[in-house]
Amino acid sequence: MHISHVIPVSTFVRSLPESWHLWGLFTIGHGLHVLKRASLSATSHLSGTRSRFEWLRTNALNVAIRFFINATAFSYWLAHPDVATHAVSTFGIPVNLTLDPGHATSALFGLSGDSMVDWAAAKIPFLQKEIPPTSSS
Repeated sequence: MHISHVIPVSTFVRSLPESWHLWGLFTIGHGLHVLKRASLSATSHLSGTRSRFEWLRTNALNVAIRFFINATAFSYWLAHPDVATHAVSTFGIPVNLTLDPGHATSALFGLSGDSMVDWAAAKIPFLQKEIPPTSSS
């Protein structure tokens, strides 16, 4: 089979469904956050890891579980952008916190989602047993 016409990368990317863009940006954001954690740990004298690769190898299962939890929350937000409005309204606070999914918000959700997982695990006791920590810097 001979390919006579090559599609430019920019045309290919623009032809992808919007959900692929959102999930791609979310994944890149999460990956950058994990890479930041690995870098901080590798440069710390307290961590015991000497490289990013060693940190990633040591924490691979924990990172995968935390990514799954973050991706589940992201998926729920994509389906229900008004989830924060409903959560706050259960406490009787009438405020609109609807945030429509977009490129920037998807990337930031990925970047900050792992920190939100840490926050939730610190505040909600039963999550402390379910969400594995990563070795910190």
